[in-house]
Amino acid sequence: MAVRNYDEYVFADAYITSFAKNLMSWNDMIRLASCKNLQSAETVLQEFGYRESEELSGGDIDGFIKREQESLHDMIYSTVPSHEELAVYFLPSDYHNVKVCLKSEFLDMEPPEYMLMATGLESSRKTAGMIKERNYAFMPPEMKQAVAEAADLFGRGGDPQEIDIIMDKACFSQIADAAEKSGDDFLIGFVRLQIDINNIKSFMRLRQIGKAWPFFQKVFLEHGNISSRLLVTAYEEPYTQIAEKLEPYGFKNVMAEGGRSISETGDFSIFERLCDNCLMEYCRKAKYETFGPAPIAGYLYGKMTELSNLRVILTGIFIGSGQEQINEKLRDPYV
Repeated sequence: MAVRNYDEYVFADAYITSFAKNLMSWNDMIRLASCKNLQSAETVLQEFGYRESEELSGGDIDGFIKREQESLHDMIYSTVPSHEELAVYFLPSDYHNVKVCLKSEFLDMEPPEYMLMATGLESSRKTAGMIKERNYAFMPPEMKQAVAEAADLFGRGGDPQEIDIIMDKACFSQIADAAEKSGDDFLIGFVRLQIDINNIKSFMRLRQIGKAWPFFQKVFLEHGNISSRLLVTAYEEPYTQIAEKLEPYGFKNVMAEGGRSISETGDFSIFERLCDNCLMEYCRKAKYETFGPAPIAGYLYGKMTELSNLRVILTGIFIGSGQEQINEKLRDPYV
């Protein structure tokens, strides 16, 4: 049973999903990618609800994307009846900020403002203050424990990678717990799929560089559908054989095509795109949900993917990449 009555989502569902009509289709993105400069690209973007942008006029693509991400966050954050139920979208920013603050402290410097994200459950300033003062009173228990463990391990070994491993595990554990508590099948499925994809990405990268399987077990994230045992036992097998084992989990094509590309070229771009498209295929199911957090979650992921695609397109236009080069980097859109 969901912790929240879906009737409480009626306004939020109607208001937020009303913006879905402005989402860009594949053809829309191709048209945008054909623009000759950022000025003409900005004109096209205004057709889809984007405002005039001083950032784009000045060639500051990162500034434009960051502003739009923060605007999206503020709209969702101020509208939904429960932030915790959408933790899968908010919490990674909080954990990212913790990583930045810890690493900055160990380097004896202030956290760079441009590296902090304003799209979490807490303000980046509040997070930085908690880390600096070692005052964790308002920090979730999972995060508090992870911070203490990361600080201890770094103090003994000096390896910043330990911070990433510990914080990532805590982040996804907290996200999975929030999804389970929500009782919403869509959110639970999305989190498990995201964890599986993160594990498969780690598996592929570590395998490709010849890292021993015990290290993969160290970074493996719990709470997904695919067990560590399945992947560890497949560590030395060819990609075609691994693909067959992953068919029940929906990753046969990802592993077969992505693995072939990695084997032949060493390039992970096709594999990464296939993984991201799996998430989008799942999220499109939310378009057929009427009430609750699912329609909002689907739109939110769709808009986040659109902004990632815009970064690719606008950067390509700015540096003069060919349209084909741009197109092959794009992820499937929500609409």
